[in-house]
Amino acid sequence: MATPALRNAWRIRSILSARHARPITTKAISQKFQIYTSSSANPYLNLSIEHHLLEKSDPDSTILFLYTNDPCVVIGRNQNPWTEVNLPQLAQTRIKFGQLKHHLVRRRSGGGTVVHDHGNANWSVICPKDVFDRDKHALMVVEALKNMGIKGVKVNERHDIVQEAQDAEGPEPAPSTYKISGSAYKLTGKRALHHGTLLLNSDLGDISGLLRSPAAPYIAAQGVESVRSPVCNVGVEDNADFYKAVIDQFMTMYPDSQSAEVKEVEQQEALNHDNIWNGVQELLSPKWLWESTPKFRLASHPTPEDPRPRPHPPSNFFLTLTARHSEILDLQTDSPLFRSEDHTASLNFLLKQKIHEVPKYCDLREWKHYINFRIENGKSLTLRNESVGSICKWLLGNDMLATGPIRGINKSLKTKLKELKHCRDGGKPLVLDHAAFMFGKPEYGWYVVDKQ
Repeated sequence: MATPALRNAWRIRSILSARHARPITTKAISQKFQIYTSSSANPYLNLSIEHHLLEKSDPDSTILFLYTNDPCVVIGRNQNPWTEVNLPQLAQTRIKFGQLKHHLVRRRSGGGTVVHDHGNANWSVICPKDVFDRDKHALMVVEALKNMGIKGVKVNERHDIVQEAQDAEGPEPAPSTYKISGSAYKLTGKRALHHGTLLLNSDLGDISGLLRSPAAPYIAAQGVESVRSPVCNVGVEDNADFYKAVIDQFMTMYPDSQSAEVKEVEQQEALNHDNIWNGVQELLSPKWLWESTPKFRLASHPTPEDPRPRPHPPSNFFLTLTARHSEILDLQTDSPLFRSEDHTASLNFLLKQKIHEVPKYCDLREWKHYINFRIENGKSLTLRNESVGSICKWLLGNDMLATGPIRGINKSLKTKLKELKHCRDGGKPLVLDHAAFMFGKPEYGWYVVDKQ
């Protein structure tokens, strides 16, 4: 049985005219106008194809790239995953071999956090930097939607595509507009990338929970914070219909592009490009995902620097932690557990550790004695040679820095890299059985797709 992503790819092939074995050749990316779609739904691969086109295409060319991703949460280049994403919830829903229902991805462009799935289409335009305009290609997508019969769509002052609210009844006042597309940008020396999402028929039930981090009330972060907006779908069932409408509008905006062929990028061909493969490996590395995080400070209680009210922390003592690029720079607590000289040295063991590496179960050799103490509910807790992961989980709680869930996320990255390397080495693609995302279903697994 084919997955939704594969069925969607086959529909796209039936609508778009041309398929080429090797569309991303040096000759192809030197053309003045280029139009590509992707047969892959892998977010790490599609973002790396996009980055390859930005880096390697002719500086005077204008490119349209359309793709759909498997379910994933995509954070901006300068964002903090601990404040933007509900990491415990993300790691909760697993499928076989350590894979998660939603991948976690840090893209190379700025902007806020978005959730992709098969009901969301992604559009990307790459053009010369000197003609770049933040609204131009968003307006192109708006016109494409209008040509599909979608009413009330426009570009707002934040350069997002929104849809005016339809008449709705209810006790609560409804928003005047709903966001249907968010945009992000990346500018280089001579080139500009503008890409965005489009909620066609997405599962909106996943978005709210995944984007509500339980750690956010405790963390004061540098970098870019997402601006939350009410969202809705435009009600388009087939992504291929949206692709065709955007391609038609691109050709209307750029009449000389009407002679350009619509080329589909195959997964195998893209993986065989060394530059694209290097990009995939970078996006799948824990170093890129976690260590790109700007400096932040976590405090269990209000402080003069961060007086915001916050929920009662999981441990009944004051704790502050400062980190940059995921490295713990400072960690202080008033717990009786760490007042002796020996125990302070144990706490200092966490300094210079990477938060995303804390779950590695290495012994704290500084613990010289059993430590017995009373916690708030009167029960006794004994620690001896505890792992860094266990200590950090007890100090911070599973939901604050998600030291436990990070292990599952890192395992998922490793598994995805193995899967793509298997394909790059000539193996048949391994496709997830999307019918069983949740625990407790016996039919989950992988199967191999035979290419026709």
